[in-house]
Amino acid sequence: MGDKSKYISSAFLLLVSCVIVKIIGAVYKIPLTAFIGAVGRGYFASAYNLYLPVHAVIMGAFPVAISKLTGKYNALEDAETLSALKKGATRLMVKVGFVGMAVMLLIAKPYCNFIAASPQSLYTVLVLAPSILFCAMAASYRGFCEGFMNMRPTAVSQTLEALFKMVFGLVFARVTMAYLTEVYASTGAVLGTVARSQKEALSLIYPVTSATAMLGVTFGSLVSLAYVVIYDRINRGTLPRCGRARTKSVQGELLNFSFPIMMSVAIQSVFQFLDTATVQYALGRVDTAALGAAYAESIKIAGARQSDLVTYVYGLMSAALDFKNLIPGITMALGVCAVPAVSAAAEKNNSEHLSALINDIYKYTVLLSVLGGVFLAVCSREVLDFFYASSSPDIPVGCEKLVAAFSLTVPFYCLAGSAVFCVQAIGKAQKSIAPYIVSGAVRSFLNILLVKNEKYLLYGAVISGAVGYMIMAIWNIFVVKKYTKTKIDVKNIFVKPTFIALILLIVMKNAAEFVEICQKPFYNLLIESAVCSLLFCILCLLLKSLKLSDIFCRFNCKKNA
Repeated sequence: MGDKSKYISSAFLLLVSCVIVKIIGAVYKIPLTAFIGAVGRGYFASAYNLYLPVHAVIMGAFPVAISKLTGKYNALEDAETLSALKKGATRLMVKVGFVGMAVMLLIAKPYCNFIAASPQSLYTVLVLAPSILFCAMAASYRGFCEGFMNMRPTAVSQTLEALFKMVFGLVFARVTMAYLTEVYASTGAVLGTVARSQKEALSLIYPVTSATAMLGVTFGSLVSLAYVVIYDRINRGTLPRCGRARTKSVQGELLNFSFPIMMSVAIQSVFQFLDTATVQYALGRVDTAALGAAYAESIKIAGARQSDLVTYVYGLMSAALDFKNLIPGITMALGVCAVPAVSAAAEKNNSEHLSALINDIYKYTVLLSVLGGVFLAVCSREVLDFFYASSSPDIPVGCEKLVAAFSLTVPFYCLAGSAVFCVQAIGKAQKSIAPYIVSGAVRSFLNILLVKNEKYLLYGAVISGAVGYMIMAIWNIFVVKKYTKTKIDVKNIFVKPTFIALILLIVMKNAAEFVEICQKPFYNLLIESAVCSLLFCILCLLLKSLKLSDIFCRFNCKKNA
């Protein structure tokens, strides 16, 4: 199987699993909120605010490093170093996982008391902390397989993790809520504390139900770890024995390669915080009458108070970002697959093949983001209604146009992600730090400048995000171009996808009312997605952006494997 075919096959598998995980995640949130309430979701969010930076640093650096080095030594056919890498990576990730878990446990109480101002979130944080260890241990096995462009362990394990998180999280939350409510009804107390009213009882119950729901997340990560360990035992190849010195040497190489990626992730986390903070700051400087007038319809439905306007409007943006982030989250699979593929091609010193591979990665990323972005832009109201019409009808009203605007900018986010992965794959991860800093500074500056302008408001954040990530994408593309001598295929990466996006947007906008032939929104969404996908494929084939061999490559690869 050729490298391009193997890349497409691996990326296809990972893309499918990412879509499944995103669907499970979206479905999971609706009944979860019903069981633990908005207050419980607040405890959930507080725990994740502490968990995500630790998880991002570990999972954003080490799996990429393991995948990159595995791809490198596999291309060099160095079996001894591969054996040392596998052993060293497993041991290192256990240590890293313990450190990450310890950090969460040590700062949990001061964080909950002084930063989150939610002492009862402590239970949720403590329950979530072990998942850092389980995720880190699983990452060593997944990263090693990814280095061979075997994405099955990653695809299956992340799907199992999401599925078990949903099933057991909901079961644990529901059982706990039912039990504690029944105990309160019969004794008037919750876990030994007397509650004078139902409202007071719920305030005692929600921290516990949130913690048991979070137990599903930790259990899901444990199941994911168990799967990759069993998969490794069953499919373990014969690698030569290696000495302790060689293992330590490879561990040092892993750490050296991971460090600049860790720095990039840390800087990215800081600027993501500044990104949201500057939007909140700018909204706070907007005249409340103007803010209320701009979102009057949704505010009326929600019944938001005048004093909560800024918080409410920022909440609309958070809801819109959930949908905007879906597409980059899915196309990230192309970047993950790019690391071993580009690394192996770079080691073979075949500049022509490397150039073709990198251009294909960029092209597929942009095309996929165009398809997802246009569909979400045209069907933003239908998608929002599907999730929120019954529970929070104000969100579709307030977010429809914002989601559509964000959706049209997702190619910048997606291309930036794939470009960063390519920079990491060629061993120049430190070169991605400067683009992160500049992009973050530009986004923060534009947020303050535009969001407080009554003409733009939240649309200022759409503009700042597009500009910032466009800078990041172009900068990293030129880094790859400089160090690999890749000739960028502007026509196939930028010109044709833009033309396809415009035609698709115009046709779908005008055809939307004719496509809605069913009474149920879900079926209309399925029909619209099928029409959009079919039209997209036809346009790609007509413009020769894709070949039939590309579309059916996954099935051909599977047949010939």
